[in-house]
Amino acid sequence: MGRIGQGIAKRGAYGFGMKVVYHNRSRLTAELEAECKAAYVSKQELLQMADHVVLVLPYTPENHHTIGAAELAQMKPTATLINIARGGIVDDAALAQALKDQRIAAAGLDVFEGEPRVHPDLLTVPNVVLTPHIASATTATRRAMAQLAADNLVAVLGGQQPLTPVNTPNDAAKAQRWAV
Repeated sequence: MGRIGQGIAKRGAYGFGMKVVYHNRSRLTAELEAECKAAYVSKQELLQMADHVVLVLPYTPENHHTIGAAELAQMKPTATLINIARGGIVDDAALAQALKDQRIAAAGLDVFEGEPRVHPDLLTVPNVVLTPHIASATTATRRAMAQLAADNLVAVLGGQQPLTPVNTPNDAAKAQRWAV
């Protein structure tokens, strides 16, 4: 229930009159809960009562498969699961099975476990929407990305290390790789 989660909660509550419940590592202040019109519940309560479960959390080893077969089994058969966070938070194989068995109504994913591959079973169920992760697809963000790529190129062509290397050279042999 960070910045993005709070934005989603406000849109749901104010824009659509939805009752918003949330679960988070830490509870929001009473003021933020009121601002978001959101009520804190346990993870189990959330899964059992929510019509739409929207995942907006960072991927960490502790969050791996936060939603697996056991969690999907707790959801309503009419519920939808939306993962806009990171791949690996949802066990894609368990999700595909739950969708196939109509254990939940539908899912929407723009991130996948094992990206860029999509679990093949997700491609066989009609009650899932799969899209590319396009959170960065704003004009301003794409311009900033292009500028950063150009700045990296200029740095390397000028004999310097790139500003944002994918893997940082840590010995003389690897350092030669940046030489022009």
